[in-house]
Amino acid sequence: MMQHPSINTLLLLLLVAAIAFPQSDAFSMPQRQSSSSLSSLMQSCASAPRSMALHSESSSAVTSSETTSEDNEEEADDDDDDEYEYVEYDLLEESDFSGSEWLVGTLMDSSPNRIDETWCRLAIDKDGKQLAVWGDNAEGTWKFDKASQFLSVSKTNIIGKKIWAGVIDDYYFAQGTVRGWSFFSAAAVVGQWQAKRLGVDPEEAGNPPWFGEDDEEEEGANSNGEALE
Repeated sequence: MMQHPSINTLLLLLLVAAIAFPQSDAFSMPQRQSSSSLSSLMQSCASAPRSMALHSESSSAVTSSETTSEDNEEEADDDDDDEYEYVEYDLLEESDFSGSEWLVGTLMDSSPNRIDETWCRLAIDKDGKQLAVWGDNAEGTWKFDKASQFLSVSKTNIIGKKIWAGVIDDYYFAQGTVRGWSFFSAAAVVGQWQAKRLGVDPEEAGNPPWFGEDDEEEEGANSNGEALE
């Protein structure tokens, strides 16, 4: 007849089985991280501030580059402003010519080797008409346009009319071209003229502007001659 194991025997078997089999994963201790994985983690943490520093340095470099570019543009604008010379002068008025007298030299195309000189007075009669009285007993009219600074003085004779005209940018000196027509010819440019104001201090008036133009033309001719040589 077969004997049943006692309770003590069963408990002993259960204890041996529990000791023999490995413990469950649920009750296992967490695994310790290897030294290699810890090194990788520390390197990644250390590289983060470095990358942030590099990003900050690159941002600073971009900002510095933009600031330098703006400064260069401002300096270029200042250089452009320095290339231009602004000259201020007062516009001439009609009253600047009323009652004035001028010594006029005229070079006609028909007589290129002779300069005819005479004086001219720009007057206003009692009726307000602007009269031009010439030294050769000829008469005409004069007109000054302030907007364009254009002066025109006419001389009338029995066969036609001539007009001395030009843009005036100097109180003491004037120059321009002579236009004329007659019963026998159409209107055309027939000569050139230059004039200086009379009754003023020569030192205050200074040298005529066309003397400077002649000097510039001579310098240009000399430089061209040297270049050709």
